[in-house]
Amino acid sequence: MGDGENPHRKREADGLLAGLEAGIIAALVLLGWLALASAWYRRSIWTAANIMATTFYGDAALGRDFTSRTVAGIALYLVLYGIIGALFGLTLASRDASLRITLIGVLVGLGWYYLSFAILWQNINPLIPLYTHPGPMMAGHALYGGLLGRFPRYLHAPAAGSTAPHA
Repeated sequence: MGDGENPHRKREADGLLAGLEAGIIAALVLLGWLALASAWYRRSIWTAANIMATTFYGDAALGRDFTSRTVAGIALYLVLYGIIGALFGLTLASRDASLRITLIGVLVGLGWYYLSFAILWQNINPLIPLYTHPGPMMAGHALYGGLLGRFPRYLHAPAAGSTAPHA
């Protein structure tokens, strides 16, 4: 750490970036889980991403194929869930990895599920709760939260010798 740097701010910035990384990785796992669940229900593995893409494209995004609209749905998942991860990491930046942080992550994931499906999507894009199976989505959010709670693993250790004075 260089002269004049505030260690508290550095810890917050590190927590924010670690949370962002954890949030995006957890969102990719969530999308993988939703693809598996869609296949189980004999739907396209792109169903979850295409349903999310209806936010931008309306009913036209509801197809079985991978299209540019699917990419928009995946991008929206990554942005939203990355932001949640960044806020989570910023909020808990001073905490070390523990079971408690993982459980808080699960609660945040489930809390986001209930908040987004009960309020947010009902008002912004009612097609999302209409076409989404609640069971796999809730389980996916618990999984997302559990992975999010492991964000301290993404905190980067200081480089060797970075705090030692130079001779």
